[in-house]
Amino acid sequence: MASRRHFLQNTALFGLTPLVPRLYMDDFFPVSLDMMDSMGDDELFTLIRSQLLIPPNRIYLNTGSLGPSPVKILDLVHATMRTLEMNPVVENWGTLGKEMEAVRELVAEFVNADKEHILLTRNTTEGLNVVAQSLKLQPGDEILTTDQEHGGAMVGLDYLVENQGTVVRKLSFPMPTNSVEEIVETVQSNITERTKVLLLSHVNTITGLVMPFEAIARITKPKGIILIADGAQAMGQIPVDVEAMGVDAYACSGHKWLMGPKETGFLYVAPEFKSQINMAFTHSGFGSYSASSGTRNVATLIGLGAAIQWYREIGKDRVYKRCLEIRNYCYDQLTKLKGLHIISSEADILSCGIVSFTLEEAKNSEIARKLKDQDIIIKTLPGINGNRISCHMFTSKKDIDDFIQALWKAL
Repeated sequence: MASRRHFLQNTALFGLTPLVPRLYMDDFFPVSLDMMDSMGDDELFTLIRSQLLIPPNRIYLNTGSLGPSPVKILDLVHATMRTLEMNPVVENWGTLGKEMEAVRELVAEFVNADKEHILLTRNTTEGLNVVAQSLKLQPGDEILTTDQEHGGAMVGLDYLVENQGTVVRKLSFPMPTNSVEEIVETVQSNITERTKVLLLSHVNTITGLVMPFEAIARITKPKGIILIADGAQAMGQIPVDVEAMGVDAYACSGHKWLMGPKETGFLYVAPEFKSQINMAFTHSGFGSYSASSGTRNVATLIGLGAAIQWYREIGKDRVYKRCLEIRNYCYDQLTKLKGLHIISSEADILSCGIVSFTLEEAKNSEIARKLKDQDIIIKTLPGINGNRISCHMFTSKKDIDDFIQALWKAL
């Protein structure tokens, strides 16, 4: 229980203070905060790698599907569960309930929003479904999206098609896409008078393309088009500022690049859009617990707050820089191989920790199987005979070298 006690004693986060202070990082790293700040990136991120349960010989390149949580966050979740079970009613609606509610404020600061516009969810799909079920559209109204979206985002759109008679239109971006202008022009040319909603991934789940939402919002706002962002692949690897992006809604998960507990996430809705969020789950408000939400998983949501604090201390910009650095190294090494075609953007402004490729002759599932046999974990991309590589901050250049060597042999 010492880890959890230090966590609570050394932060005012769970005292619901207006500003969320620093997490007591000595519980997370065997070095002081000052030492961590002075460490070089290779040294720091090697240390972070040691905080994960992934075996030393395993090369994990699939954070885009699920990220590994640091041991100390798992310990915090476990300790919180034990505390809850020692006095369930008092803790759930008392101390631990207040700590869970304070996570909303931490999330809000993390994405530059107000706490009252943050709803804690179980994942990105649930957040997007909250928005979809709240929309009131007319038969024939169009929802514009792309043909490269995750199935979780499409479920809510399919619901609207079946229940409100809306029409979903899908635009295509080249693979790779290499300029902001190309994206903006494609979006602009596909908007019609019937377009009421535009749903895009902040980071494309297939190629890792980073969507220039600020530029896109300048198109949608004057036309009154609702702009929705699927942030599943963005949160935790690139800095997110929902106000600057100009989105009406932003949904994400905590269990991918944020490396938080599984089945955690949150939804942001803009002030001018919040009145349109009207479904049973939010009928009693956006609080972490309400009459309409019912009992929540207190421990995992508190763990989400710890994961966000952990990122704050490492530094969002530092994480983004590292992810991009390792991804660019991987990109360069992939260009030396024959038999594949890189479909991710070459431009840094449109890139993040993801790099993907299609295969000319080899089968993507067979390549993934051969790599898995060597304890190298990657993602297959169905439908395009491709594979996706996730380069998170804990990924080293040696990991990439070993992966490239194994991929070369597999090809």
